[in-house]
Amino acid sequence: MLDRESRARGVRRVPACAFRRAAALGLALAAVVGAACAPVVPRTTSTETPPALRPVPDAAGALTDLREAHARGLAWLLANQRPDGSFGSFESPRAREVFLDTQASHRAFHTATSALACWALVQPSRGDARARAALDRGLAWLLAQGEVGRASGNTFYSVWAHTYLLELGSAVVGDASLAMHHDAWRAVLAREAQVARREQSADGGWAYYDFNHVGQSPSGHESTSFNTAAMVEALLNARAQGAEVPEGTLPDAARCIERLRIPNGAYAYGTYAELSVGADYNRISGASCRLQACNVALARLGIAGADGAALVAGVSLLRERHHYVEIARGRVMPHEAYYRNSGYYYFFGHYYAARALALAGPGEARDGLARWLASQMRLDQNPDGSWFDYPLYGYGFAYATGYAMRTLQVLEPLLAPAVEAGGAEDPSKGDPGPRR
Repeated sequence: MLDRESRARGVRRVPACAFRRAAALGLALAAVVGAACAPVVPRTTSTETPPALRPVPDAAGALTDLREAHARGLAWLLANQRPDGSFGSFESPRAREVFLDTQASHRAFHTATSALACWALVQPSRGDARARAALDRGLAWLLAQGEVGRASGNTFYSVWAHTYLLELGSAVVGDASLAMHHDAWRAVLAREAQVARREQSADGGWAYYDFNHVGQSPSGHESTSFNTAAMVEALLNARAQGAEVPEGTLPDAARCIERLRIPNGAYAYGTYAELSVGADYNRISGASCRLQACNVALARLGIAGADGAALVAGVSLLRERHHYVEIARGRVMPHEAYYRNSGYYYFFGHYYAARALALAGPGEARDGLARWLASQMRLDQNPDGSWFDYPLYGYGFAYATGYAMRTLQVLEPLLAPAVEAGGAEDPSKGDPGPRR
């Protein structure tokens, strides 16, 4: 096609071999000139330790960092709530953005982001009047949105909204200080549990795409392991607060996640990729953030092999390969980093890593990883108190801050007992880091 266009415009076609000869001559000349002019620089090998593998503070230091980071994050959320009570915006500072299919996808993003931010406000609202007022406004906005539907038959970012409405609703109903909201959010939990079953794919999973298939329920070809795992956790929390989860929902989801499990400790990205176990994105270095939610879901479902040791091992893998997801964080194009990592699941993965540690139970390895994770959240925080991992329209800072604050809230009870009991480690001994 390019040759035909060139001839139509009267452009003379130059043989490819001519370009190759000219390029080779240019490279040779550049090498000669460069060798003569360039200063001699001794070859060195970097021995710098990746940040995630460096020693972390003792329990007292980690707890101090955690509480300071949480206070700054709360201040950011309070300062950046929209006048209507929501968080985030459809506005984007860049020319190219994530595929929407229809503008209805913004409703899904906006609802999910606001639910995450409000979820992060539940705990501080117990003792902070400003946080309580912000939470009340956010809950009112979310209730006014009603049920969030699919953008189209094959695009449904609404799965994120359903997942975190369930999580938020469970937190609200489970908090005695929010009794005035209980009835309304019990109704939300009942609705969202039914929606989850209706939107569950034929393979038992959940997804945000179903390209080439349009049905009342998704085909499952594009179900993802991590969406499915996050939904399982949300449904289990909703059931603990009295919501009725339709029969068959959780067993079907368990089979989906187990099917995507890879012996190396990772999980296939999705059903469409389950036979590509050697693909870079299915290796530990490409799956370290996504596998955390899967381990949590299987552990809570009581699946064999998903015990405390496996949960701790999974978080250890995240720490050991952390530089790959660090490189991906903040990049504009999804999956452009090594091992096809993408920034949008950076804080998602760290939240579920904290959940894995909470489920694992106390122990030296667990406690060391909890200090590391709290330290990492502090390192990742922006000077203004927010967190950020992916430029998703105008939602990126708000949803990432919601995840990060929830991560800190899960970690605090893991760190506080050792400090309050006076059993904090000697800071001079530091942390040797994980074994490689």
